[in-house]
Amino acid sequence: MSNWFKKKLQQLSDKLNADDELPQQSHSGSEAAATGKSLSNQQAAAVSRFDNIEELKEITIGAINRAIKIMGYGNSTVTGFVFHSGFADNAIENVAVHTLAKDLEFIRQIKRTLKSRSVAFKDDLTVEVVNGSALFDKVTPIMDGIGVEVLIPGESLRKIKARVVATEGITWEPEYFLEPSGKIYFIGRCKDPKIDNGPKIHNDIAFIGMEEKDEEQYKINNYISRAHAQIVFDKDLGAFKIYRSRFLNNPSHKIKIYNAGRNDFAGVSLNQSAVPHVLKDGDSICFNDKIVLEFYITE
Repeated sequence: MSNWFKKKLQQLSDKLNADDELPQQSHSGSEAAATGKSLSNQQAAAVSRFDNIEELKEITIGAINRAIKIMGYGNSTVTGFVFHSGFADNAIENVAVHTLAKDLEFIRQIKRTLKSRSVAFKDDLTVEVVNGSALFDKVTPIMDGIGVEVLIPGESLRKIKARVVATEGITWEPEYFLEPSGKIYFIGRCKDPKIDNGPKIHNDIAFIGMEEKDEEQYKINNYISRAHAQIVFDKDLGAFKIYRSRFLNNPSHKIKIYNAGRNDFAGVSLNQSAVPHVLKDGDSICFNDKIVLEFYITE
């Protein structure tokens, strides 16, 4: 990230912290939920006073130029752009990007750029932002942690594929490939286990159970439940999510996700089946501190 942008983010952070000391108006339940998902009016106003927002626009337009460079030689029509941010929803780094996405003059500037490159585009060009995206480093970079993707007809957010491989514990297959569909990939011990007081299920990512092969080497797999977790692709987010299995009733069974490549050694615990974790390239999924699945995004 450039020194200029770091300085501006710090200025913005100081401004927002100062604003937080002011009395806040009360919100209804629906308004409070909305502010959890998007920028507050206070934040947007602060960013609108961002001293060098024009410089940020120039950096972003430069990235868009790189992203569309080859399209001038084809017949594709641009329908929109998606800014992928690797930062969480409430991160200060997202404030300026969200502001740009809502800036009508900036969108007109994008259209002028497309026109100058002889790239066709739709009049109702869309500009979206995805926070906590698994794709921020897979698209054209704007700055550290933020990139831009070009959308053309027939595409929504990029459909990524992924693979998982066990580095602790032994699975039936050496690795498993995940498709960006609506399929739910169940993870657990044994291929087709019967759940106590529940149904018989099929594990798509299956660890070899002692019930299936009574050999000493598979004893480590006793540390994973017959139905421990599940992975599914979120088409709106453009990323894979992992959930704690709803059949995992024993709270002592743990699921924790680390990412050493991102210096995330504290990890994120999955304690509720309704609260997922968005998987990122290089995530280590740990079951009961013994079994480990490594998650990788593939092009």
